[in-house]
Amino acid sequence: MIKKVLLAAAVSMAFANAYAADQTLEADVVVVGAGAGGTVAAVSAVEAGLKTVMLEKNAFPGGAGNFMEGSFAAESFMQKEAGIKLTKIEAFNRMAAYHKWRINAPLVKAFVDKSADTIQWVWDHGVHWKEVKTAWRDNDTKTWHIYPAAGSLPKQMVSIFKEKGGKLLLSTPAQKLLTDNGKVVGVVAKNSAGDKITVKAKNVILATGGYSFNEKFVKDTTGIDMTPVGAPGRTGDGINMAMSVGAVGDNIGPMMINGAFMPAKGEAICNGPNKEIRALFRQGLLYVDSTGQRFFNEELTIDWPMASNAIARTGEYTYIIFDQNTLKEFSTEGKGYPNPCGNFILRHQAATQLEQLLKENEKLGNVFIGNTIEEVAKKAGMVPEILKASTEAISKYAKQGKDEQFGKDPYYLRAVDTGPFYIVRGKLNTLASLNGVKVNAGLQVLDKHEHPIPGLYAIGHDAGGVYGDTYDLKIGEGTASAFAINSGRMAVEDIVKHMKK
Repeated sequence: MIKKVLLAAAVSMAFANAYAADQTLEADVVVVGAGAGGTVAAVSAVEAGLKTVMLEKNAFPGGAGNFMEGSFAAESFMQKEAGIKLTKIEAFNRMAAYHKWRINAPLVKAFVDKSADTIQWVWDHGVHWKEVKTAWRDNDTKTWHIYPAAGSLPKQMVSIFKEKGGKLLLSTPAQKLLTDNGKVVGVVAKNSAGDKITVKAKNVILATGGYSFNEKFVKDTTGIDMTPVGAPGRTGDGINMAMSVGAVGDNIGPMMINGAFMPAKGEAICNGPNKEIRALFRQGLLYVDSTGQRFFNEELTIDWPMASNAIARTGEYTYIIFDQNTLKEFSTEGKGYPNPCGNFILRHQAATQLEQLLKENEKLGNVFIGNTIEEVAKKAGMVPEILKASTEAISKYAKQGKDEQFGKDPYYLRAVDTGPFYIVRGKLNTLASLNGVKVNAGLQVLDKHEHPIPGLYAIGHDAGGVYGDTYDLKIGEGTASAFAINSGRMAVEDIVKHMKK
């Protein structure tokens, strides 16, 4: 009898604990998303003396910040030491012109003006930049500040945040905003156990990373079939929550399309097992469509946002073709790849596994190998006569040192006339969505009347107004990650300013 009573009591307590697992927390600031921008915002908030809670959808922090290679700045201490003369106002006006002024100019100007200070702030917080550089051979305006390692910034930010008393909840996606008389006063989230987590807060910062993994929305919006890469979970949560309380979009639609790469599950850019093949798509080799016809100036593959616009017109897949001589060149010490691929393949780095990887991926249907152009064309489903005309033309241009069709720099001209021949198919990748909801220069979310929605901020890829129709890679290398971390700091500064008032 006693055992039955104890068992009943234990069951009763278990049910009570299950229901009691729902939590209500109180904070000055709740940051929704623990990526680069979110973690910087969270550290800025706790250092300002604000009680802060940070929610993360994934089981790990960092988000797209785990893939960041470098960030933009103008007039940083590193640029000054390197003798780089680019000024903040010059950098801003170059961006504005690139985007044809279809930007939130006050916001972008504030971001650029903040960028140098943030480079110092990051350094002072223990993340020491390796160098400031550019991916271009002929660009003296270096804006790309390289992190010591991918993921080093959010990792350090999370450590500082916890040390200073911040509360991080992983596997706890926010589901809706709490409002009171038109003011946002917190969020409701749910953890992996299904418990409801209510965070009542004076201010909410949305930092969920945009919507690049909402593949249907991206396809419907752009008309382009692309593969999202990088941190999962970026499906538009922050943007949707903001719109549910009256926010409006600001040029939503453009994507950071990262050029074409051979499909390889789980690999982004050139940092996976197949990086030596994927890097081929950055080398200015002959690109052809599904029939075998050349369609653009391939030297633009280093300026991948521009190249992506051309590639997008060719359908789901695009193709590069090269011959045995090029394979040998790229695998030879002292020659190697003409172009870098991020910081994973360096300019003139020699391939060591390329031939083996090509044969392995032939079995997967991503590579086609033939002893003649006709043979490789048939294997790839192309029209042999069209591909043969394309390869004969590019071979002629390479030998004479002049591209008569598109004027490609001779540095990238290579004949395709010595078998065996290799065709690699690629698909466009997207790293991130570029715009979100409308905000002001303080990152306050605006309604359709341009009025701030009290208590609500959006940063990084949840904020709109930073880009026109294409990512500004050549104008300011690293602007996406830089805007994320700068906007995180700027939002907290705005919160502190309003709280003081």
